[in-house]
Amino acid sequence: MRITVKSSGLLVKHLPAERQGNSAPLEVPEGATPQAVMAQLGLPPQGSYLVILNGESLPKAERGTRALAEGDLLAIMPPLKGG
Repeated sequence: MRITVKSSGLLVKHLPAERQGNSAPLEVPEGATPQAVMAQLGLPPQGSYLVILNGESLPKAERGTRALAEGDLLAIMPPLKGG
């Protein structure tokens, strides 16, 4: 099934080559979870990310259990830093 994945900052380099700006279509298996997509993209597992599924922030506890659906928009953003 096909979803759209978005990112920003240094994480954009993990998006597929077909990306346009900060988003890209991504083919994932049925039943894939946000955690599985993060692994598929090669994101460091110890990273701290803001994960948003269709406009809703996804808690860490749900990232490995929430199944994605055709057409979903998954945004994976780096942590905010400031001073």
